[in-house]
Amino acid sequence: MPRKNDALANLVAEAETLPEPYLITGPQAAYVYHRWLRPISKMVDVCIPEESKATWQVALRPPWTVFTKTPTLRQACLAIRMVIIEPPLTQKRYARRIIHHGLNFISAEDLCIDLLRNSKTQIGLSEIAALLIRQKETLDWVYLFSETSSSWLGYRLLEIIRMINYEAGQALLKIPGFETQVILPSNVTAILPDTLKDILRPLRLQREMISVQLA
Repeated sequence: MPRKNDALANLVAEAETLPEPYLITGPQAAYVYHRWLRPISKMVDVCIPEESKATWQVALRPPWTVFTKTPTLRQACLAIRMVIIEPPLTQKRYARRIIHHGLNFISAEDLCIDLLRNSKTQIGLSEIAALLIRQKETLDWVYLFSETSSSWLGYRLLEIIRMINYEAGQALLKIPGFETQVILPSNVTAILPDTLKDILRPLRLQREMISVQLA
């Protein structure tokens, strides 16, 4: 039996009864891909169709708590385990899902796009770097750049890739030709060089997850 406050393990135990379609997203999905920053164990972000909110609230009985918006600190502390419902699920993303331990997870590429769009802290940017390094052999780079190259997301992605390669002392992430596809936005502030170096500092403490020794 999974521990009461291990939300993901309990979802695995209930996988066959969960209302479809859905995707596990957020920190729990990120950890599956980068194995670096552990998520809060009692919390899982789930993306579902708008019309399925009531269905999920019925499907997950106490000690589950289902939130349709980010809980307050007090609400999170009082909950034993919780699901946080994210913005409506699209068919395109659902079609790209991966199955992990019987659960539907957002694809690594779509999660990377979400992190690029929403990360506003050094830790968030470090998560992107960790994901790119860990999944470099299996990422669909064509899809990732096709979805980001026309916006500031592609520019931010290139910034992080270039710093990873610089710190690695080699082309660890090979992206031939993609640089020319990225449109330089006029309204985006570049990540400061010192900040870019800081992005990789936490990763250097987790050398076992990186296939090469970072400088």
